Amino acid sequence: MDHQVSQRRATVGSELDVDTLEQLWRAALVLPEPSGPHVWLHGDLKPTNLLVREGKLHAVIDFGGLSVGFPDAEHSTVWDLPPQARQAYWDTLNLDDLAWTRARAWAVAVGVSGISYYWDTFPAFVAECRARLQAVLADASTR
Repeated sequence: MDHQVSQRRATVGSELDVDTLEQLWRAALVLPEPSGPHVWLHGDLKPTNLLVREGKLHAVIDFGGLSVGFPDAEHSTVWDLPPQARQAYWDTLNLDDLAWTRARAWAVAVGVSGISYYWDTFPAFVAECRARLQAVLADASTR
């Protein structure tokens, strides 16, 4: 198993800065928990689950991941959006740096686990996870 993990890290590491992703993850682990209450979470608010009509959000679909928790996890899919949309999201919700850092850690966790879990069975999702991690890295270099 360790050999497989090392092999996957080497493969992904050639395209992604795995060390920086790990640093981003670890930085979030030491943060305090959010002070607000738990809320309902969709659990998978990625672009493919958002329906747009005339440039505005029209509907949200696929509630298979519905749960209750801290809202920072829900923000993790913002890295699936283009940079301008990501900034608009940040500005509209007025997220603080702690929320952003925790959400980014969730994005890293989902991206890394998705690559590992679906490596041999769902290449389209692996590509989506890689793109998310690349967006996290690009965003982190500018914040």
